[in-house]
Amino acid sequence: MYKILYRHFLAQFFENDLVAPQGELRSGVTGILGFVAMPGLILPLWMMGKYSSLIAFIRMERVVDRDAATWSDKIIYLTLALVIPALAMLLKWDSIFPTRLDHAILAPMPLRLSRILLAKAAALGSFVALFALAVNAGATILFPLVVLGDTGTLWDAIRYVGAHFLATMALSLCACTFLIALQGIGLTTLGLERFRGVSAAIQFSILTALLTLFLLCPSLSNLARKLHTLPQAEWLPPFWFLGLYEVLLGKADAAYRALAVTALQALAVCCFTAVATYALSYRRHFRRIPETLERGSSFAAPVWDRLEWLAGRLRKDRRRAGLLLFVLQTFLRSHTHRLLFGVFLALANAVILNDVLTMVLTTSRETDIVLSAPLIVSFFLLTGFRFLYEIPADLPAHWLFRIAAPARPVTFHVLMLAFVILLTTPINFLLLPVSDAILHSGYCGLLAIVLGEALFVGYQKIPFTCTFGAAKWNVTYSLFIWFLIFIFYTWVAIRVELHLGASPVAFAVVYTLLALVAFWLHRYRNQLWAEDPELRFYDGQAPTVQTLDLNG
Repeated sequence: MYKILYRHFLAQFFENDLVAPQGELRSGVTGILGFVAMPGLILPLWMMGKYSSLIAFIRMERVVDRDAATWSDKIIYLTLALVIPALAMLLKWDSIFPTRLDHAILAPMPLRLSRILLAKAAALGSFVALFALAVNAGATILFPLVVLGDTGTLWDAIRYVGAHFLATMALSLCACTFLIALQGIGLTTLGLERFRGVSAAIQFSILTALLTLFLLCPSLSNLARKLHTLPQAEWLPPFWFLGLYEVLLGKADAAYRALAVTALQALAVCCFTAVATYALSYRRHFRRIPETLERGSSFAAPVWDRLEWLAGRLRKDRRRAGLLLFVLQTFLRSHTHRLLFGVFLALANAVILNDVLTMVLTTSRETDIVLSAPLIVSFFLLTGFRFLYEIPADLPAHWLFRIAAPARPVTFHVLMLAFVILLTTPINFLLLPVSDAILHSGYCGLLAIVLGEALFVGYQKIPFTCTFGAAKWNVTYSLFIWFLIFIFYTWVAIRVELHLGASPVAFAVVYTLLALVAFWLHRYRNQLWAEDPELRFYDGQAPTVQTLDLNG
């Protein structure tokens, strides 16, 4: 029975929540771990030229300080060792402790709670170990071989491999146990109901911090030589474990030895707290599940009653008002949609924080960083809304929309644009003088309108009701296209604005061009609908015989 529970809990950690259980998106464990392992396999080969004796000879470099040269690269590997396993744990935040379904199935069975706890803990440990090994294993072998080349002995290579493995795995373990300990402390001190109220905010804050650290990695890597002796290093966990790395190699100075002590203390505290609070919180949480209500089951009912009344008063078309409430409730109630939208918001915050921290660390003042902040926010909000529209809320229930479908596609992107403009305009007035803020707000607003219209060209669906054709997606191609759009929308657009100066005439010309582009995109969307006026509920070819799946 223990083995069955262990396999059940481990499978839960790798389940994909993007679609309903009968959906077509099924990411295999091998594919996920292989994708995670790619940086550790590619980066050492890409760094090979840096440590090549032949290239050093061609460059006439007689003395090469290999140890100091590796600090920047070790920071990259340590950052990956922290961020990727922690992200995996964070995305499975609600699966760390038992769910209502677990209690409904396991509580009536003749199983001791201690056995369930051990099986869950073993599955959680295996999940952490799999991601930590996938991230660190490739670089553990390749990086020491690339660094040493033909200059070290077999013992040097073995010691380097051991130091890399222990330092990176210790950091991955510290990051994951920190998240377990944080959730355990929250459940123990606040209780289940109160912790649920702040859980989403904690999850979003940690996600933002992890993505910020990931984006800040190149800057930290470039500053590794001087930063480890500064007080700022005491706030950066990768530098703690860089100190441990150097101690294991026997090449640590006084600053690195102090950082190594901090690393060991942090690891011990996180592990001990995680084990203690997990056992205590698991037992209390499991027993109190039947006493708690699902989130949003009764508290928000009066709020939604008011919203329904307001939507009915503001809109003559009650069908569209109902669809608007459906969209809002899906965003607020669906865990998958909240989580994915949180990822987009965290990315926006992370990019902005990365720019701000880069300016602080390099003591530079870049005008384009200040100007790009509202554009970064609007880009991730609009693309986030557009991506989430493709993720179905409940596929077996979309027969209701097929029976009572509206006359046209439903996007509500005008409301999105209004929300984005109202959110980003205060940012401009906060960061810029009034005259510049007015010009920049108009520029950002028109760019947002153009992007919003472009994102919904060819969209002939009702949000959250169409199947998600993930099998047809080329992830690499899609990410490349979105990256190009991001560069054009932020970096290129800011360069154009800087060339305009503060001339109202030049801005008026650009405003006119952007307005014409937005108008053409709007006309083009209507033209596509006129040529093919049919709503889609299947991503791709619809089945010949369509069923309502009322028994599913």
